[in-house]
Amino acid sequence: MDTIRVDEVISSTLASGNMSVGKAFSADVVSVFAPMTYGVDELIRNEIENLVEDDEFPTSDRLLVVLETNGGYVEVVERIVRVFRRHYKIVEFAVPNYAFSAGTILALSGDEIHMDYFSVLGPIDPQFQNENGSFLPGLGYLTKYNELVDRINAAPAGTTLQAEIAFLLKKFDPAQLFHIEQSIEHSKALITEWLPKYKFKNWKTTESSGKRVSSKMRRDRAEQIARVLGDASRWHSHGRGISFKELQGEDIGLLIEDFSSDPTRSGNVRHYAGLLKDYMEKIGLDAAVHTRQRLSGV
Repeated sequence: MDTIRVDEVISSTLASGNMSVGKAFSADVVSVFAPMTYGVDELIRNEIENLVEDDEFPTSDRLLVVLETNGGYVEVVERIVRVFRRHYKIVEFAVPNYAFSAGTILALSGDEIHMDYFSVLGPIDPQFQNENGSFLPGLGYLTKYNELVDRINAAPAGTTLQAEIAFLLKKFDPAQLFHIEQSIEHSKALITEWLPKYKFKNWKTTESSGKRVSSKMRRDRAEQIARVLGDASRWHSHGRGISFKELQGEDIGLLIEDFSSDPTRSGNVRHYAGLLKDYMEKIGLDAAVHTRQRLSGV
């Protein structure tokens, strides 16, 4: 009798879970449990290309991305979206837990976003690496810089705030400030482009009056969403979770599909995502991409 290996059993169970989610959503499924850092985009490209070339199963024109991420670089998100849209007509996102910062931008590129009461997205807050290699929130860096500048400029004539000026010169890099400002504007530009093109494409009439929705109205709504999600003074923290109720509120007005309203979808997503995350922790993976074919990660 052949020996049963634990890794083989888990791989088989994960593949089965992936396909169960795919059946529930009528889509191919890829899970991305990873930061949005360089290398993850290439990992996703390889796995998506392998998935669509799979002769064993017919390829769908719909992709469901099960997403969990702390965020990262908006440039990486842009490349990932390019991969998804190259191979699939419809791309949807399921967020069983969280997708922060650049992960929020990625989710906003979808035709639909699926969440439940526990799921959260986050403010648009591009991250950067400090001299120690740690990731820090860009909006916090920029907000603190502006706060110091305002204090110095508001000082009475003849007053010199030596400590504040010394701290400003020592701690804040002009090149880094410029990069953060550009990343924030880049993020808002992508949201303003993607929401009307994908999420709002079927928004034909207003809910209240039945008025025909124009291209300008779609773009204005996208700009409003980008502005609110990018308001550091509103959210206060890079890790501030924004629930689907808040996302659907008056200020943001983003329609979210509640996957917990369908017990089959909810059960399959939570079982599959929970097993994948638990397995990643046990084998020491910090980033993983999973399809019905295999698990790849670092």
